[in-house]
Amino acid sequence: MTQDLNNQQERNAQGIGIDANRILYRILRYWYLVVLSLVIFLTIAYFRNRYAIPVYSITSSILIKENESGSEGKLLYNNPLVQYSRNYLNELYIIRSYPLVERTLEDLNFGVSFLLEGNILTTEVYDIPYAVSIFSNTPVRFYFEAIDTRTFRLRTIGEEDIQETIFQFGDTITFQGLKAVFNLKGNTIFQTSDIPLVFQYSDPGSLAGSYVSRLKVTWAEEGAGVMNLSIDGKNAEKEIDFLRGLIQQYQAYDLEKKNLSASRTIDFITDQLSGIADSLHRVEGQLERFKDQNVRTNLSDDAMRFYSRLEALEAQKIELILRSNYYNYLTGYIKTSENLDQIILPTSVGITDPILSGLISTMIDTQLQLKMSTKTENPLIVDARRKINEVKKDIVESVENQKSTDKIKQNFIDKQIRDIEKQMGNLPFAERRLVSIQRNYSLLENLYIFLLQKKSEAAISKASTTSDIAIVNPPMAGGSVLSPKPLNNYLMALAGGLGLPLAIFVLLELLNTRVQSREDVEKVTEIPFIGGVGHKRADTNQEVLKNPKSSIAESFRALRSNLNYFIGKQEKAVFLITSSISGEGKTFTSINLASVFALSGKKTLIVGADMRKPKLFDDFGLTNLTGLSTFLAGIHDFDAIVQPTSYEHLHLISGGPVPPNPSELLLTPRMQEFVTEARKRYDYVIIDTPPLAIVTDAFVMANLADHTLFLVRQNYTPKMLLRTVQDFYSTGKLKNISIVLNDIYKSGPGYGYGYGYGYGYGYGYGYSYGYGYGIKKRKNGHGYYEEN
Repeated sequence: MTQDLNNQQERNAQGIGIDANRILYRILRYWYLVVLSLVIFLTIAYFRNRYAIPVYSITSSILIKENESGSEGKLLYNNPLVQYSRNYLNELYIIRSYPLVERTLEDLNFGVSFLLEGNILTTEVYDIPYAVSIFSNTPVRFYFEAIDTRTFRLRTIGEEDIQETIFQFGDTITFQGLKAVFNLKGNTIFQTSDIPLVFQYSDPGSLAGSYVSRLKVTWAEEGAGVMNLSIDGKNAEKEIDFLRGLIQQYQAYDLEKKNLSASRTIDFITDQLSGIADSLHRVEGQLERFKDQNVRTNLSDDAMRFYSRLEALEAQKIELILRSNYYNYLTGYIKTSENLDQIILPTSVGITDPILSGLISTMIDTQLQLKMSTKTENPLIVDARRKINEVKKDIVESVENQKSTDKIKQNFIDKQIRDIEKQMGNLPFAERRLVSIQRNYSLLENLYIFLLQKKSEAAISKASTTSDIAIVNPPMAGGSVLSPKPLNNYLMALAGGLGLPLAIFVLLELLNTRVQSREDVEKVTEIPFIGGVGHKRADTNQEVLKNPKSSIAESFRALRSNLNYFIGKQEKAVFLITSSISGEGKTFTSINLASVFALSGKKTLIVGADMRKPKLFDDFGLTNLTGLSTFLAGIHDFDAIVQPTSYEHLHLISGGPVPPNPSELLLTPRMQEFVTEARKRYDYVIIDTPPLAIVTDAFVMANLADHTLFLVRQNYTPKMLLRTVQDFYSTGKLKNISIVLNDIYKSGPGYGYGYGYGYGYGYGYGYSYGYGYGIKKRKNGHGYYEEN
């Protein structure tokens, strides 16, 4: 039982599959469509190869050197101003950033382009002897034509309201919202065979997106400092210039970033020096006036001793004052400024606290990460903002701690200064005043010299700093064109030209859920296949009687012969003709199968057992006043319902008047009596029944018949219904049954039933009806079955 179930499941799965023979036959049958598809695809490939603008790949490599290479400023002063902190993970994003790319496009003047219009394509002319300086930011497009080496013409594009003006090279012009200067490079103009060039200006900001999307940046390998750049473009020379310009801008950015701290330090010290210089100038004036008013300007030994002690203390006080000024700058900057990566480092003013320096470095690195991303909702960005706020609090706390410490130091120094000043009270007034003036002068002078030294260090560092970006491989075009590639295009066209019709044929096969051939039947069911019948062309169901030598008549004779293998040596037999749904040819098959028996001299009876829609009598010109229904109802006896036809040995019993309970009548004992009486009087009885999927009448009569013929119509019967019949067969509800493939009008591999009806009975009969595969619709009436 399990094996049978597995076999049935396997047949069901196969019934849904694809018939390769049918697909192959469609390809051979419609070879001209395949050829047409190939021609279309190959033509497209030809025009693509002929007119597509070549695309080149431009590559370059740069090296980002390590910081330990240093610069002269670092070697001389060990100045942290030149110790630029670099996060290598950010470099890939920096070089592809919109501001850097836009700056490159502006520097190269890529917003200006000259185009040459062709019949099919418009191409850019890059190496052209014209230089254009743009003073407006309005995108424009119009015709440009150089008349001679001094003048040129601009003309609007379009057929209506054409405006045209002649200008001179070198003049500032205004035309259609454009303000620019056109200059001629050299003494020759660009010749275009009377075809004007198209001048086009686009905002570099709008062009940046295209270049950023095409620019590819990768590390040469993990851990290496070499970065590979590549860009694909239709003008190799232009893309080479772009990569070269981008590298130069990247170097300038790197140098600017390294010098930013030094520049801001110089500005900070310059501001401090400005205030100190004024104070120093006032003290110098006081000292000069004192010397002019006093004859003795030299200090005594006691005064010199006091002065030396005060000078040392004032030097310490200068350092504390400078530190205090920086702390005030630092706390104010982090509270008000958003560019936290541009802050002045504490080491630039002599503050060497490692904790404070570490916190500021962390804040700068985190701020740089924020600038590299525009996705504000990114969890990493949210975490970075939180980290910056925490670092700010830590910096303020550290500064307050330093201020507290410095305050203690300054109070101690002030106390020492006050003690010395008390001791100086014993000195003459002139000496006390001189010591005070010189002390103030020394304080300001030392502070001024200290700041000048720091400013000089920062300036030397800035002047001696070089970029860490070095070119390894200069921009160059690759060895081959990226596209178009003629061979690849033709191969793709060949694949597409063959693949498209094949895909269509496969799709048609997948969408076809109806029985087409004997193979379709055998994939779904194990019911024996007994034979097939071709498509009728005459507008009559009496094909055998009207055309006894036709191929359809021969197919019914073959069917008669094959039935002998199922009934054995029985001299009399009852055959049941049924199908799954209406329209599959039960009436046609019943009439013609009975006709071949009658023509062979056998007494044959056709019984119209479809009492719901009786119509067999119409084909023979008989009546339906009596029939099977009146016999089963007890109204007439057997002799009263039999109607002889105009053909010898062939009689008919029609369905009779439509009863209200046909199924119940079939269950009465009179049905058994009817079949018994028919067997006695006739050699063969052919019973035409309603479809199995509609009513159960056929199940009732199947047990009374010797053999059942189940009809399947080509390109009409759904495959799913075959599974239902298989279930009836496997469960024993239908026995002694075989399948007939009817109305075969498609022939060829995968269609019809080929040959060999005998199923190993020692007899084969082959037919090839050739009724023209490809008939898609038959006209109403002619060629159609007219029964259920």
